[in-house]
Amino acid sequence: MKKNSFRKDERGQVLGLPMYLIVVMIVAVAVIAAVILMIPQGTQTMNALVTDNAVISEDVGDASEFTFNRSYNVVIKVTTNDERADPIADATVTLVGAGVANSGTTDANGEVTISVTPALGANVNEAHMKLTVKAAGFEDFEDDTAVTAYRL
Repeated sequence: MKKNSFRKDERGQVLGLPMYLIVVMIVAVAVIAAVILMIPQGTQTMNALVTDNAVISEDVGDASEFTFNRSYNVVIKVTTNDERADPIADATVTLVGAGVANSGTTDANGEVTISVTPALGANVNEAHMKLTVKAAGFEDFEDDTAVTAYRL
């Protein structure tokens, strides 16, 4: 059995090593690309609808920094985005914005109730809450203006 060895030229440089490294790098990139392609992607789309408290308002009387007087329960229904509109259970639903960051998981009916207490900065009359929904086997759903909080 012949042992592979690298030989040196008259300047002391190793011959064959750069080509060997190039081949190894090409094989490594091909393996990484194959692994990335095996990661499952969402194949279906979904829809989320705020069914209660999509618009929240309170009378403040001035333009100072303001936190709403009470918590509001925002009800969200998550369904498949097709003609059947089947409910999606165990989807993670997140509301972020207007001083709020809260999340919940949908039940068997595809519904979740998230409690929020919005806050508005000084001289800010309106703020939106971003809705994000993630579920296994589905593409993520986002709505930048799902819930609006404003002062009267």
